[in-house]
Amino acid sequence: EVSKNCLSCGSCNLVCPTCYCFDVLDELEINLKEGKRLRTWEGCMLVDFARVAGGENFRPSRADRLRHRFLRKGKYLVDRYGKLGCVGCGRCTRHCLVKINPIEVYNGLYNRIQSEG
Repeated sequence: EVSKNCLSCGSCNLVCPTCYCFDVLDELEINLKEGKRLRTWEGCMLVDFARVAGGENFRPSRADRLRHRFLRKGKYLVDRYGKLGCVGCGRCTRHCLVKINPIEVYNGLYNRIQSEG
């Protein structure tokens, strides 16, 4: 439901103090003997974030990307480290063009699980 509004602009990733994904790009000179490796900041909400060799994208839809973001912050890191990946600062909500609020998403999921359980 939330993904219908998401623009996949990545502003939530750029302002989040716990987002740290990056990409590595190699720039080679024409002589193939010189070049440099660049590490660039990346965001899981951007369309090309999950694109791999051969052009495949294992998170092609906004729903897939948003699901990953919320599960990473609210489940995967809790399972692994016992801590939430969201510090509750509200930066993502303030900068989101459509005002997606993770607290509302998490509370909605919790309430849904409680009513179904």
